[in-house]
Amino acid sequence: MEAFTRSPIFGEEIPARNSHFTGREEELRTLRQRLNHSAVEVLSQPPQAVFGLGGIGKTEIAAEYAHRYARDYDIVWWVRSEHEDRVRDAFVKLGKRLGITHTDGQRDKSIWAVMDELRGERYDRWLLIFDNATQPEVIKRYLPVGRPHGHVIITSREQQWRRHTKAEGIEVTQFSQEETVEFLRKRVPDLAPCNEQGDALSPETERSRHEDAVRLAVALDNLPIAAEHAAAYLAETRAPVRDYLRMFEENAHALLSEQVDMDYPHAVAATWSISSHQLGEDASELFNLCAFFSPEPMAEELFLTGGRDVHSPPGLADVLGDTRRFRQAARRLHRFSLAKIDGKRNVVMVHRVVQRVTRGQMEIERPQDCDEYRTAVHALLAATNPKNPDRESNDAQYDRSLQHLRPAGALHTHNRDLRQLTIDQVRRLHLRGGHEDSLRLGEEALRAWREKWGRDDEQVLQLAVEVGIAMRLAGRSKEARELNQETFELLTSSFGEDHEVTLICANSYGGDLRTLGRFTDALELDLKLLPLFERVFLSDHPRTLNVRNNLGADYRRLGRFREALEQDQLTYTERERVLGPTDLRTLTSKDAVSHDLRGCGDYDLSLDVARDVITVLTQRTGPETLDSLNAQKSFAVALRKAGHYDEALEESAKAVQRYTEFLGKEHRYTLRANINRINDLRVTDQLREAEELGRWALALCPKLDTPKGDITWATMVNLALVLRSRNSPEEARTLDEAAMRGMTELYGPDHPFTLQATANLASDLAAVGDMAGARELGERCYEASGLFLGKNHPDTLAMGANLSLDRRATGDQARAEELRAEILRRYKDALTLEHPVARIAQQRGRVNIDIEPY
Repeated sequence: MEAFTRSPIFGEEIPARNSHFTGREEELRTLRQRLNHSAVEVLSQPPQAVFGLGGIGKTEIAAEYAHRYARDYDIVWWVRSEHEDRVRDAFVKLGKRLGITHTDGQRDKSIWAVMDELRGERYDRWLLIFDNATQPEVIKRYLPVGRPHGHVIITSREQQWRRHTKAEGIEVTQFSQEETVEFLRKRVPDLAPCNEQGDALSPETERSRHEDAVRLAVALDNLPIAAEHAAAYLAETRAPVRDYLRMFEENAHALLSEQVDMDYPHAVAATWSISSHQLGEDASELFNLCAFFSPEPMAEELFLTGGRDVHSPPGLADVLGDTRRFRQAARRLHRFSLAKIDGKRNVVMVHRVVQRVTRGQMEIERPQDCDEYRTAVHALLAATNPKNPDRESNDAQYDRSLQHLRPAGALHTHNRDLRQLTIDQVRRLHLRGGHEDSLRLGEEALRAWREKWGRDDEQVLQLAVEVGIAMRLAGRSKEARELNQETFELLTSSFGEDHEVTLICANSYGGDLRTLGRFTDALELDLKLLPLFERVFLSDHPRTLNVRNNLGADYRRLGRFREALEQDQLTYTERERVLGPTDLRTLTSKDAVSHDLRGCGDYDLSLDVARDVITVLTQRTGPETLDSLNAQKSFAVALRKAGHYDEALEESAKAVQRYTEFLGKEHRYTLRANINRINDLRVTDQLREAEELGRWALALCPKLDTPKGDITWATMVNLALVLRSRNSPEEARTLDEAAMRGMTELYGPDHPFTLQATANLASDLAAVGDMAGARELGERCYEASGLFLGKNHPDTLAMGANLSLDRRATGDQARAEELRAEILRRYKDALTLEHPVARIAQQRGRVNIDIEPY
């Protein structure tokens, strides 16, 4: 610690220098600069107010300043300023130290004599510190002016000092986490970076102590006085940090009311106790209410939107029913540093420790009031629900309440409207791609609600449906199916098949069928559900449009691309009309149209549509979502299909990286993006990397709860293409044979996936010299593809180009040349002869057919 020479007159009231003083260098530097700024150019320096929340460390900063710079002053004097009498006492005592006495006992004469002395020439340099000043208009009367080297520091919770001092002042905020951790490790022996003998710690002990200090800092939200109490308590009792945190969680007021060995005049819990008389009734009511919200910012709308729904306490209802009174009360809390107001965002913030202490005190002393404030918070939160989580335009409203649900006890509320808000939040989160956040909230609420209201309660079942959807999207397909099946049975038995929630659950079950590869069953279900949804919800309701979207997915997975395209175009048009052109689900439908166009073989138009989707998505703000990731993947595939191989490789790398960051490396959707990337690596001649990726993907497939038709068989086909290109046709043949058998069983012999596997198996046979076998398979799949996909479909053309080679190899020269000429003529119309695939066909090379898994 820096040594100093004490000034001739150094007040006894000045707190002893804190050997554990931590951080605050920026505040001290600013204070020093402002007090000394242009000293020779002004008559006197304006007083510097140091303001902020009680317990934030204002007094500590002033005391440290007094000790650190004492040698620069002739007088350093501490003035306790809670009341005017204490201010006057301090000046009388200073007068005695200065040798100013009045035998007639008139205190006023002594005080003004001191003021005159400080304005004179006898004492050129002095520092007065008015600590804990509460009344600016009173303190102003005791500010000596007239000497350039006379300095005044004022510490206060009040924030309105600028108009009294003509200086901006310095707002003191909480420690940084690093400062809190440093302070705790200095102060608490069991958290110190060395043992009590000064020896270094083992790496495990050092890591454990640092982690404990961080946990403590986070729980205390870096509030200096709370950290000081924790440090003193832990140093005295040698209790484990986990015990202190448990007691803090149970009742912070009770814990912080305990006296410990710290330089503080009263229990920490009393720090924020300001009388209702001083605050005013309105501000007191608002302060108590804020204790039952989360420490996260509280939007003004949270208080005012539902004010009419709050009936008690009576005084609170009056404040919330009048915008002017509410704002005046909030500003008063801000004035006394009990709350912060961010005018730009229009939010109120109260420190989490202050909230906990206030709430804990009320739970002990006024439990009935506690229930009333909590009920009021529940009513206010419920009133913010826009009641349409499907609309992205409502996200801002939902964001205002999300962080307050758990801290406010919303998961255990009797308020049905608030429970509906929780359900809507769970849905909104998974719709926007926040599957894990959705599950954390949804599963916690579901456990609590089932215990409280039973498994067959309507809202419990409604929540279970949304949790099931989030589970499936998060890759927990088996759990999702089990939950949805149980929920559907309970809904059907309790509310019937036509109930809204039953229909929604049935629609979710269709997603389960698709994850199982039961696409025909999913199609039958969705065809049955569509008229029911149109009757119950109406035809253009977002829920009905979701069913139409699922119908498109069913047709697409069955290889019926024209029917899928018809459904998806209709859904896209309606979503654009109902939700707007930039809504994520509108863009999802447009991306589905791009996918269908690829299935139909219209690669250029597919790319145009995919490019439009990506252009809009890049202009959107907000977090990453699964739908935006899928569009990125789709764009990469569209580029490859259209023949832009290098660009496709670049875009697929981005897609894989984003999937990995969002979902993790071993997730079904990340795996799907990697399977597509195998093809991008292959067509750009990066065969070794393509093989490594393909083998990794194939090994991962059994670990994921996915249907083989969606993932495993597609991986086999794409890896086989690489292996044949790397002169391993036998291994390629083994994979393609397995894939063909599996896809035939799952999809039937004429599904595009089955035909693609069959066509590639024909190429494997040709590579190992079985030309007759290759031609036999080629003739069959070429004819079937022409019937199913159309004669000008690029897959049909690829099969025809390869078949012409096999006819030629088996001696059927005339038919081979006739077919080749026909195929090239069709390539010219379908893809142009400049497409990389068409050029391979012109050069009599074999054309590979890859699979884009769903």
